[in-house]
Amino acid sequence: MMSAASPTPAPTPARRYRPRSLFGPILLVAIGVLCLALTMGWLHLGNFLVWFARYWPVLLIFWGVVKLIEYMWSQQKGLPARGIGAGGVLFIIFLILIGFTANGATAVNWGALGIDTGDLNFFAPIFGSSHEFSENFSQEMKPGEQVRVLDAHGSINVSASPDNQAHAFVHKYLRAYSDDEASKASEATHPRLVHQGNTWLLDMTVGGYTQGRFDLDLQIPAASAVSLMTRHGDLTVSQRSGDVNLESFHGDLKVEEITGSVTMKTYHGDALAKGVSGDVTINGNASDVNVSDVKGTLTINCPIIRGVEMARVEKQVRFKSALTELQFARLDGELNMDIGDLRANAVTGPFKLDARSKDVYLEDVTGEIRIDTHRGDIDVRVKAPLGTVEINDLRGDIAVSLPEKSGFQMEAQTDRGEIQSDFDLAMNNKANNSTAKGAVGKGGPTVRLKTNRGTIQIHKL
Repeated sequence: MMSAASPTPAPTPARRYRPRSLFGPILLVAIGVLCLALTMGWLHLGNFLVWFARYWPVLLIFWGVVKLIEYMWSQQKGLPARGIGAGGVLFIIFLILIGFTANGATAVNWGALGIDTGDLNFFAPIFGSSHEFSENFSQEMKPGEQVRVLDAHGSINVSASPDNQAHAFVHKYLRAYSDDEASKASEATHPRLVHQGNTWLLDMTVGGYTQGRFDLDLQIPAASAVSLMTRHGDLTVSQRSGDVNLESFHGDLKVEEITGSVTMKTYHGDALAKGVSGDVTINGNASDVNVSDVKGTLTINCPIIRGVEMARVEKQVRFKSALTELQFARLDGELNMDIGDLRANAVTGPFKLDARSKDVYLEDVTGEIRIDTHRGDIDVRVKAPLGTVEINDLRGDIAVSLPEKSGFQMEAQTDRGEIQSDFDLAMNNKANNSTAKGAVGKGGPTVRLKTNRGTIQIHKL
């Protein structure tokens, strides 16, 4: 008896792969061609931005057409069609958001917000091309009257007038789509000084002044006090016996040869004051501050600041930032300070410093000294007459040089480190706690040094 033949298994149907979408490769090629055209100079970025702001829905239409063609081809071949997918949904959302944002940007009054679209060349096709105009005017004024200038966008330079008049030169930069439109804008913006009591006011912050940039060179009598404010631009004042008040939201401030007092405020920019007979006060968030030859007091209150340079300040100096507080009586030499370093010479105390993390180097310091830091090395060279010295450093080395023939009472301690001294002191260097005590000469002011982790060196000068 013959066995029955086993049945032949049915063939496994071929797996039907879903075709990939063509939109991704097409989009990648388009982006590459666009980048090449921009880098080669064949296409201006401004022209592309204008096109995108107006015609971005074309991308949605093109994508829809590609997806429709892919669907019809899949149906014809009997293949499963690809859907939009999660990535496609995200692409649509982001494209719509970016498109409406770009379109809305063309209707925003950027000048009123203090943004100079003229400085951004790729915005030129959106906001029009730049047109330049200039005009002059003069105004008689009595010596000693205050002058106040407000500018929406522009730099202001003030110097001394040769007579009892104000002489103004205004340079206008206006954006418009035609020469006629620019001329109308220029005619609508004729700056003038308006007398209000004992103050002359020049206001360039309203109306057509928000549509462009207005740089001003102003000469006024030297005895007139000056108050200047601009949202975006540099402010410069020189040759003035009256007080000076400067404020810029984005720009550098500079004063020179001022007999009166100076107040400066910047939110993003440098501040320079040189040759001031009165007091100097600097507020805001400054990048770099440079002050020299000041006969009055110097006060700097800037929570955020990058660097400070001082030289020859005859009265008290007070400095405060988010990381550092500093105060001393006089500076006959120079002081340089940044985020992690302070160097000064010829400083008169009482000198007080409270810093989170800073290396300190002081030379020829007289009077009382108090330094508190959380981290950093400290090197102080004291000059007679000697005052009380107290240095506390949570983590860092301390080096103090004292006049050889001076008298003082020493108290030094380090928890992890050793103490070295050129003076005859009672030394006790242990593994985890080193101390040095004793009177030098006939005794005198106390010198107290303490660090939790670091060495202490006591030298003779």
